[in-house]
Amino acid sequence: MTLLCPRLLLATMIGVAAALPAAAQGDPARDALNLGRTHDQALYDAFNAGYRLTPSGIVDSAELITEFRRAVLIVREHAMQGEYSFTANDLASALAPYHGAVTFIAQVRLHPMNTYAAPPAYDLYVRTGPQTKPVAAPAIKRDPIFPPGGMGPGSAMIGIRLEASFPRAEVADASEPMLIITDEHGAIVWQTRIDLTRFR
Repeated sequence: MTLLCPRLLLATMIGVAAALPAAAQGDPARDALNLGRTHDQALYDAFNAGYRLTPSGIVDSAELITEFRRAVLIVREHAMQGEYSFTANDLASALAPYHGAVTFIAQVRLHPMNTYAAPPAYDLYVRTGPQTKPVAAPAIKRDPIFPPGGMGPGSAMIGIRLEASFPRAEVADASEPMLIITDEHGAIVWQTRIDLTRFR
């Protein structure tokens, strides 16, 4: 499929375009189908790069997935399998479980001499402000990360992948939203300000 004016489409897709009026952004389902099926890898990579957060310390990477980005990812997965008959109605059904949610994913590096037998209870939540209660995720997925070829009995994990979803409205309505990661002792290991208006 040939995309017209790829520079304009890219400006529409990446985070800065989220501040534009909805009418200027076009139809989300059509845009997601077009971008998910694009053969322009640079365009697709630039779109995803717009959802990365700035890592620091022991956090090696962090990103967020809005409903629109998830739609693009779902379409891309089907396109990679050659399923170009995937329709807007199919996409709506696939997105239903994620309606109104924003997901954060972070990869945290563990001490190389750690002795964890299971992923430690690192937490991921959104602080809303100094006088308001935080937004907690209904569940946090913690997946161990092993070195290449190192998975197996007796292998030590080198990191942990955290994933949690939150009601987007609660995050967007917060006066000072901050994404927080704490270790198993409750100590903050990373935090960053969240401005969802930057992301479509």
